Amino acid sequence: MKDIDIISIMPEYFDSFLKAGLIGKAVKSGLININIINPRDFSADKRKKVDDKIYGGGAGQLLMPEPIIKAFEFAKKNYKSKDNKTVTAIMSASGKLLNSSMAADISNYGHIIIICGRYEGIDARVMEITGGIEISIGDYILSGGEIASIVFIETVSRFFKGFLGNSESLKEESFSGGLNKTLEYPQYTKPKIIKNLQVPDVLLSGNHKLISDWRMKKALEKTSENRSDLFRGNAG
Repeated sequence: MKDIDIISIMPEYFDSFLKAGLIGKAVKSGLININIINPRDFSADKRKKVDDKIYGGGAGQLLMPEPIIKAFEFAKKNYKSKDNKTVTAIMSASGKLLNSSMAADISNYGHIIIICGRYEGIDARVMEITGGIEISIGDYILSGGEIASIVFIETVSRFFKGFLGNSESLKEESFSGGLNKTLEYPQYTKPKIIKNLQVPDVLLSGNHKLISDWRMKKALEKTSENRSDLFRGNAG
């Protein structure tokens, strides 16, 4: 079993996520145990305040360190596995960009703690005290780390043993092919023709070598058109 603790002041974000799709199935089967920990439960303020003004000035409010650190310590204390392998991810627009390689590495940990920011972010001391890794899901800004954490969990969970019904699916997805950084090739199903658009003949040929070559060619073409930066990464 994999244990995931999500530290968030908005636990309601995860209500449907924990019940639907492959994540819901994994939770129900016991493959993954996901807990939501609300820092407000650890606030010393009678109104359960978790944010305050930014030292040095600046717009907005910042999440205070103490409630988050206490929530983090609670998560660590309640992790019962013998291997004691824990990694902490702090969802942040200024973090390292999430990719398949990072997700595969993180999937090897038995315990994953995810800290979700809100407002203008989190007190910088949280990262120092928890030893967390700042992780971003893209070059854009969200209102908080909850949506980013859902993307992060989806990405990492696909590497858990038994999560995908067909382990071959992972190998054939985007960023997991021969070049490791190619987008997925176009795929088709029934009917063979719709609105005068026909499934490519090669996919109906039964010749696996030709199909494999066609798929690689199309994956490269799609990557060149949509994400040429990935080729520059391979060259480096």
